[in-house]
Amino acid sequence: MYYKYYRKKFDVAFAPGSRMLSNGIPIKTDTYQSCTNFCKYCYAEEMRQYTLKRNYIEPNRKVARMMNISRLVNFMNTLDKKNTSAPFMRWALRNKYFAEVGTTGETFQNEDLFFRTSYNFFTIMSAFQIPIFVNTKLNLICKNEEYKKLLINHSAPIILCLTMITHDDKLSRKYEPLSPSPSERLKTVKELNAYPHIVTTVYTAPFMPGVTDVDPEGYILALLEAGIKGAHVRDFYIQGSLANDSFWKDYIRDNKSKMEPFPGGYHTKYSARKEFYLQIQEIANKYDSSFKVVGMKSKWFELNPCHGKMSYDELPESFKKGITDWTAIPILRKIVEEKDKPQLLFWDEIGYKADKINLPDKVRTNESRTNNVMEIKGNFDMPNVEYEMNGYDWITTIMWDGWSKDKPISFMKYLDYIFPVKDGDDYYKVNNHFVYTYLPKEYWHLLNHSAQQTLFKCNDFKSKDGYVLLKDVKDFYIPKRAGGIEDKWIKN
Repeated sequence: MYYKYYRKKFDVAFAPGSRMLSNGIPIKTDTYQSCTNFCKYCYAEEMRQYTLKRNYIEPNRKVARMMNISRLVNFMNTLDKKNTSAPFMRWALRNKYFAEVGTTGETFQNEDLFFRTSYNFFTIMSAFQIPIFVNTKLNLICKNEEYKKLLINHSAPIILCLTMITHDDKLSRKYEPLSPSPSERLKTVKELNAYPHIVTTVYTAPFMPGVTDVDPEGYILALLEAGIKGAHVRDFYIQGSLANDSFWKDYIRDNKSKMEPFPGGYHTKYSARKEFYLQIQEIANKYDSSFKVVGMKSKWFELNPCHGKMSYDELPESFKKGITDWTAIPILRKIVEEKDKPQLLFWDEIGYKADKINLPDKVRTNESRTNNVMEIKGNFDMPNVEYEMNGYDWITTIMWDGWSKDKPISFMKYLDYIFPVKDGDDYYKVNNHFVYTYLPKEYWHLLNHSAQQTLFKCNDFKSKDGYVLLKDVKDFYIPKRAGGIEDKWIKN
């Protein structure tokens, strides 16, 4: 037992999912906000320390921070409660949408044999038939039949998001010495994937130059052999205390051609991630065209528009039911159909219709004491004000319009190649919704001067102040969707 000060229970059972618009998973949770894997590259540790210090708690790795199971049971037993401070999360669970677990600590860390927190969590979620998306290295699942049966006997779909920085056991040990070896993980998921309610995608995270890209074909073949459905590529950040560690200074030196500085540390260059992304998709296509590589955040129009943490297109219907109706995926796929031409984007033509999608009756700013339900960028601080709105107003706000009446600040505003439209000095609206334009690179000359300069200096960065004038784009092609969700699962 590594933990010496035992349990400190956090009082939040669930929180709104900060990436729900791109992955369709409306809520997240953690059975642990501490971890004993101690992977050398762990960026969750920095996030945990930030959260604790914000609450005036001195971080201590020997404290086990875990879910309060009694509070979880109470929450689940009150899903039908009408007057509640968490209408959105109760709505999501009543509708049996996916809950993501394991974002700040290993769900199946060995210490759960003592605390039984994750064991009890999965038992309760199975009783309520809640589908689970679990980020994991499978510690206990690899070696303990009781825990393996937790997944095998779960009453709803499970998506395993398996962290794999490499398929090489020796190389893995250098960076994640306390985790199961890659070969152990792959052997275990091959067994689990035989059950129809379980599928596995791989979290190629972090993508580490000199580690993940050493043998890309061997990497993909190992995943396919285990029956894995896809891979999610994510950036590698060396920041905070890691940036000053001699181990990582040597790593940066050895991989300097694929790393670049940013405020507070280093991360992998977009060009390096994109090269690997395209390379492993090309390799996968030779063996299994259904295997999809996703990720890379806002690069919707350069890369695979399946997005999220995996491609849901290939999954059985039971899995698709667990994904919310209102992801941004079908909207952006419609743009992708004609991505070589500039387009004028209207919510009433390409967005969602109120009577076509399943939405909560209302949402509140203070659900789980975070702004995630109300702010698109995922603000983990407590909201300054309490506010309540109906589900349709909420989804149009976070996805399209933003919170200001005068300026669009929303999911669409922060995507590459998407720019708001101005009519004179004012942002242009139709039916009280802002209007955007999709611009291929050859049309960037239409952007205002400062945004154009920024974009040509650094193609990885989209100016937050860029806009186009209505007079320059009024004759652009206008994509249209027939209604709410008709193209949600189109295969590309």
